[in-house]
Amino acid sequence: MDSTTAEVAYNFAPFLRVYTDGLVERLIGTDVVPPAMNSETGVSTKDVVIAPETGVSARLFKPNSVNPEKRLPLLVYFHGGGFSLCSPYCSIYHNYLTSLVLEADIIAVSVAYRLAPENPVPAAYEDSWAALQWVVSHCNGQGSEPWLKDHADFQRVFLAGDSAGGNISHNLAVQAGVEGLGGVKLQGICVVHPYFGRKSEDDVGKVDDNASGGRPDVRPGVDNWWLYACPTTSGFNDPRYNPAADERLWRLGCSKVLVCVAEKDALRERGWFYYETLGKSGWSGEVEIMETEGEGHVFHLFKPSCGRAVTLMKRIVSFINQESFVFFFSSKMDPKATEIAHDFPPFLRAYTDGRVERFFGTDVVPPSVDSETGVSTKDVANAIAPERGVSARIFKPNTINPDQKLPLLIYYHGGALCLGSPYCTTYHNYVTSLVAEANIIAVSVDYRLAPEHPVPVPHEDSWAATQWVVSHSLGQGPEAWLNDHSDFKRVFLAGDSAGANIAHNMAARAGVEGLGGVKLSGICLLHPYFGRREADCDSRGDGDSLVDKKPGVDNRWLFVCPTSSGINDPIINPASDQNLRKLGCSKVLVCVAEKDGLRKRGWFYYEVLGKSGWGGALEIVETEGEDHVFFLFKPGCEKAVALMKRLASFMNQD
Repeated sequence: MDSTTAEVAYNFAPFLRVYTDGLVERLIGTDVVPPAMNSETGVSTKDVVIAPETGVSARLFKPNSVNPEKRLPLLVYFHGGGFSLCSPYCSIYHNYLTSLVLEADIIAVSVAYRLAPENPVPAAYEDSWAALQWVVSHCNGQGSEPWLKDHADFQRVFLAGDSAGGNISHNLAVQAGVEGLGGVKLQGICVVHPYFGRKSEDDVGKVDDNASGGRPDVRPGVDNWWLYACPTTSGFNDPRYNPAADERLWRLGCSKVLVCVAEKDALRERGWFYYETLGKSGWSGEVEIMETEGEGHVFHLFKPSCGRAVTLMKRIVSFINQESFVFFFSSKMDPKATEIAHDFPPFLRAYTDGRVERFFGTDVVPPSVDSETGVSTKDVANAIAPERGVSARIFKPNTINPDQKLPLLIYYHGGALCLGSPYCTTYHNYVTSLVAEANIIAVSVDYRLAPEHPVPVPHEDSWAATQWVVSHSLGQGPEAWLNDHSDFKRVFLAGDSAGANIAHNMAARAGVEGLGGVKLSGICLLHPYFGRREADCDSRGDGDSLVDKKPGVDNRWLFVCPTSSGINDPIINPASDQNLRKLGCSKVLVCVAEKDGLRKRGWFYYEVLGKSGWGGALEIVETEGEDHVFFLFKPGCEKAVALMKRLASFMNQD
């Protein structure tokens, strides 16, 4: 078509021009680099057609030398270009992915989705989701592509993209969190200079002195491009464009997010807005933001060899390859302030610059129906305490007699009040097994973690969640599984380690304040995390002194509760609680392990409660030859199975 005979309908120079006669003139990203082995890097590429009916395709990247016995992280990449430009085959993205695969030693799939305006949004999302599903169809070695079957580690799957591709990465992670992804768990997403919008009446033009440097965000050209690429959109409150408008944001289906922004990028404030919105959403993962000074939008694609582009690539490589994840409170870090402030290996490390590095419990298992047990799970967030960001995972067994109400368990995870969540593999699997074994309804509480949220925040969050659960006792609450299937005459609390501490404190508070007319039947404390003054200790009479000196345990308490009065704080030391005799349940099961560093603390609790004047039934069970919370990490061993059966019996016996 001769564009000189038609008028310009849309002009997004120097990127794209659309004419009234339908001609689309793209000014960038139209070249094609053939697939081959790169002579400098040794990275090999091949092209695949994923969906012939729509034309969705992809370019695969494989590093030079792959150990046949070693699986590599798998990256699914979505290119940028305002949903309207470029492809994995153009030199810009071919060269960038080649360098990234070389640097990170990963397998990568770069997706070619259909472009607007010929194929308006949501075509780009639908094509990208189809490509992602095709990728994960190889997770059991049953797909058609040998590079994925033979070399990709489907326990380490990441999504990434720049600009509009960052938007796509985010939206696919949300969809994966809501719908699941064929049993594959996304580890993380990396959004580089992401293309998002914000509602003008709430956010655009708002000055954020901390994030935006005091500059208002008014970008009509940016927003006009969205309206052009998605003419059927509801506007700037479209949840695909504005994450703050997405009620599902807290279900983001990965455990960590890296947001990259650039100081001179017109989208800088949008990236900061996404970072802040995600952090407040109730999502249980960890988010970091990195800002590159003095650079503009996607500078790393056009100046790949400059020092700042190299630094950015190394950060992305580290994000993909590191076992743990570092949470940053701010990108404005003092390079001199990187000393370790608190070190609790192998679990957690906190730095003087505000970073918290967690080595456990950061992964997220999407809610679904467990294929082995038939237990169903669902997540609830905003209904519990939206102002706090408190959420929970609910578990329901496979078969429920409609005429039968089941015992209800509220579970609080462990992790020294600073690790773990109901959504991580460890606790998702444990509570799933417990629900299947005991035939109960369970609610696993996601409280906020220290040190970002010091004690008493975890306890206050847990109390809010407990009150929300019992608000269903008359069958009038918002959650059908609780209204329809829970027996509120058989309500139990349980937790392990610090979660056991929370369970005890919830029962103590229920005994003093009441709990909406609901009476707790019992609590089960698994290897509980308590403290003691040496003056409180005595001897069991069997030559085994109850005096234990655990400075690491007590130091962790002061770390998570810096305002504590110390080891005589009744939250950590039940012997200091004058209301212990009012414990609001009729029976307690304490479980300890012979080799657990907290074993004597559990025995101490058992004896102190027995002498308190509380009138309930108290029992203690000790597992020989095992260590702290062994049942979480060796769930199939004989002693773990026996312990679970004891818990099930505790909840089901009259």
